[in-house]
Amino acid sequence: MVELRNCLWCAVLLSGTAFAAEVYVSPSGNDKNPGSKDAPFATIARAAAAAEPGDTVKIGPGLYRERIGFRRSGKKGAPVTFAGTRGKNGEFLTVVEAPGTVVTGWTPAPEIGSRVWKAPLAKRPDLVMMNGSMIAYINPLTMELPRRKELPKELDEDTFWGKFGPGCKRLPGFDLMRLPAEIRVKHFMFRKRKEQFWPVIGNVLSGWHRGFLYVRFADERRPRENVFTATYGTGFTVWSSHLVFRDLHMRGSRVQIWIAKTSSDVTVDNCLLMHGGCRVRIDEGASGVTVKNSVLTAGFIRNDLFRLRDDKDMRSALLYLIFKYVIGTALSDDSGVKDRGTGTKICGNLILQGLIGMDACGVDCDVAGNVVREMASVGICTGATTVGRIHDNLLTNCGIPLRIHDLRGKRAKREEYHYRNLFVQARHSGSHTYVHCESDRWGPDMVNFVKGTRNYKENPPDPVDAGKIYLYHNTFWGGVDFGWERAFGVREYSQRFRMALPFFVFNNIFKDNPLLEVKTHEVPGPNVLYVFNTRAASVPRREPEVAKVNKVLTVESSRKLWNTNDLPGLPDLTPAPGSPALEAGVDVSKPFTLNGKNFPALPGFEPGYFKGKAPAAGALQGGESMARFIAMHRRAEAAIKMLNELKEKSAVEAKGNK
Repeated sequence: MVELRNCLWCAVLLSGTAFAAEVYVSPSGNDKNPGSKDAPFATIARAAAAAEPGDTVKIGPGLYRERIGFRRSGKKGAPVTFAGTRGKNGEFLTVVEAPGTVVTGWTPAPEIGSRVWKAPLAKRPDLVMMNGSMIAYINPLTMELPRRKELPKELDEDTFWGKFGPGCKRLPGFDLMRLPAEIRVKHFMFRKRKEQFWPVIGNVLSGWHRGFLYVRFADERRPRENVFTATYGTGFTVWSSHLVFRDLHMRGSRVQIWIAKTSSDVTVDNCLLMHGGCRVRIDEGASGVTVKNSVLTAGFIRNDLFRLRDDKDMRSALLYLIFKYVIGTALSDDSGVKDRGTGTKICGNLILQGLIGMDACGVDCDVAGNVVREMASVGICTGATTVGRIHDNLLTNCGIPLRIHDLRGKRAKREEYHYRNLFVQARHSGSHTYVHCESDRWGPDMVNFVKGTRNYKENPPDPVDAGKIYLYHNTFWGGVDFGWERAFGVREYSQRFRMALPFFVFNNIFKDNPLLEVKTHEVPGPNVLYVFNTRAASVPRREPEVAKVNKVLTVESSRKLWNTNDLPGLPDLTPAPGSPALEAGVDVSKPFTLNGKNFPALPGFEPGYFKGKAPAAGALQGGESMARFIAMHRRAEAAIKMLNELKEKSAVEAKGNK
């Protein structure tokens, strides 16, 4: 193939036209082959070393156990494309899994506790799977903590929270493993409920310590009846540019695709990425990365628990604690996409079931048309470096759909535009937004933070510019009726730093809440605020000024906001005829004035985007249908069905190949 390519390149030089070859890979191939259709390579790594700009690497059906570092680049207009194979029904036939070790040699470990097993494993793995699904794997710092003489009768905040070192109250890893099967957890997030610990993690927990992998079952299962795989490292690490990854199912790595700071113009398209602490990581310095039309999921053993939280079922909240403080050390240890690059496009993806959907912390990012659902923690998280547009996304069933993080963290610039997003929570449960201020809890403004009490220095630092954050034309449906969870509250930070924080919030539909604040925002309206019941409507408002700049609805008028048609899994949030949301907004397609401030036309809306005298509040205009959001929802439902079927298939295959 090399000799043929040289001859063809001579022809290319003479003709002045580009030449693109096809390179083939098959599990039945051989890396000594030329990589042709009839004599394919055996590994993707070998094809990556041979491919030239414009080539397409066609990867046949099968399982490829590889970790690959991509250092060869394509060219502008002539990328190197790595294309997997799909079945007639769209199923992923090309599977890339990190090399791992099937763990054998299990023996009981009574020195640890009942139903604890151990097997020799020389190197600490990055990920542990059971029958093809990711299981809870205790972080190494917790595994090193010395065991206690007595176990607690129930678990509480100190079980999970706590700095490592002197005075650490975190429950050690081996003590977690020997907890009784009926142990329950109480936590301030659960209110009066107590949740069972073991069922949330599928009744199985693993950890590594000094040459052994340990597994605890809270039921009668044994490790010999299952297949445990310990895996290491990253699936694909990209140091090059102008690459396309398409139609690949990647799993079993700590990070599936890691795009390093030297890379540019890399596309991840129509892939299925699962497991690990991150599906796609984009480093600061990487540019022009596109992640589109892909399915990203944690692939956790109990995916059925990533659901709405309510007072009767807080298992998703407990799953959040386990992901963050058992699997992780205190930082959020799972994300669909971590973006700190420049010019990133994250569009049309289904980000399903995990801890965080995406960290959208890049510069000039465009996050559009994604479905983010069943995140135990956060749907979309922005940070101190975020500059970009986040729009036309559907976020449902997340602990917190939108988190504005590092409000006063170190940054070069921050400018966020959030518009035409649809946020759907349980009718009476869950937050919608949460604002986090880095200098408040851990930064220079704090003396310490003990069980919810902030102890500040006598004089706060001077106010720091926190950028500009615009939220307009979004619909927030559902959420709690009262309490600390709120539509959009930053009162604490505003008082502390003696400034109205840079939030420009208008043309939205929010669940009314007595904690929705006005004085803390530079522009606090107009928005439309609604209630579901008389109990919420009767709670005294902390800031009466809310009604002066927003349209506050009664229970009766709230019922007239939207149509009442039954939709497949979503509320119908199109404005009803005569809806109070109609003509309740300000036209953002041309310069306008609010709260005494002048604004240019804002992104996302062309002149004529509404009918009548003024635009409607919310993500949908009068006469506009829910069709695009329904289509996104149906895609997500089909993907979840596919993932459940794939999990069952993987379990059967794993046990069959044992």
